[in-house]
Amino acid sequence: MKKWWLFIGLLFMFWPSHQVHAEGAGFTVTPQMTASQIGGDLGWFNLLVKPGVQEKLPVVVANQSNQTKTLRLQLTNAYTQRNGQIGYDPNTQKRINAQTSITAIGSKPVTVELAPKTGKTVTFTVTPPEFSGVVLGAIYAQDQTPAAQSSASGFAITNQFAMVVAVALQTSETKVPPQLTLASAAANTKQIVAHVQNPQPTLFGKLTLKSTVNFQGKAVLTQTDKDFAMAPNSDLAYQLTPQSTLQPGQYQLVIDATAGTAKWHLTKTFAIKKTVTPTVTPEKTATKPNYTWLFGLAIVLAMIIGIFIGKKRGGGRDV
Repeated sequence: MKKWWLFIGLLFMFWPSHQVHAEGAGFTVTPQMTASQIGGDLGWFNLLVKPGVQEKLPVVVANQSNQTKTLRLQLTNAYTQRNGQIGYDPNTQKRINAQTSITAIGSKPVTVELAPKTGKTVTFTVTPPEFSGVVLGAIYAQDQTPAAQSSASGFAITNQFAMVVAVALQTSETKVPPQLTLASAAANTKQIVAHVQNPQPTLFGKLTLKSTVNFQGKAVLTQTDKDFAMAPNSDLAYQLTPQSTLQPGQYQLVIDATAGTAKWHLTKTFAIKKTVTPTVTPEKTATKPNYTWLFGLAIVLAMIIGIFIGKKRGGGRDV
């Protein structure tokens, strides 16, 4: 039976770079800046657009490998991942109070086939409506080249890489202030999940969440997370992991959040219906490695070398 091994490399680019690439991917994606670009050539699209006017998003995809590659490119919407970072991969995440989205106003996915050492320009278009703040998404390019089967082993191995060029659209350079709300909190048998939401069309980072879970007026869980980021109009499924068992009952979650000068005090009462059992095991005390055997080995080697040298010298006198 044929077996398949899948190696996936994701490179989410949202920092200055002219060419998006990943080591071993065998292809690159290079955005071509347009007249609507603001902030200079950042390596991603940061566009000041006009409502009702079609905007082009051209990228050059290049096959650097020695085999033909099949690449699928599509527009995606940005979202906030569970780890508090911005995600750009294809998703169905709910968008909070969103006026529009990249996928709603953009062109359809494209599949291209590139011969070895060749390139091609792929142009997406978006036609923005009236909106405020930032609409954030990306051009997502994934290698879908069929696996090459090894005749000797019968295994098929493929390296499927995906690369992202972020796309930020705005009709004004006026910033929309960030906002956080705590929509809900609930517990499963392992953890507490709180839905922290950014209902505003704005992107912000450097977010710190200091959380406390209270039971009968006493703190039973505290957790601090730093350097989170929130995508515009997004929901963060924030996970709180208890260090001790939490019994059924009424609890209160308090989150004090800060991002720059902005501060929020969020509270939510929720019920735990089934016992929450921690999954974190106590850390074991690290033991220092014992290198005594190395010294013993060194002594044995020294003795062997000494005997060998002695025999060689003795043999020289007999000649």
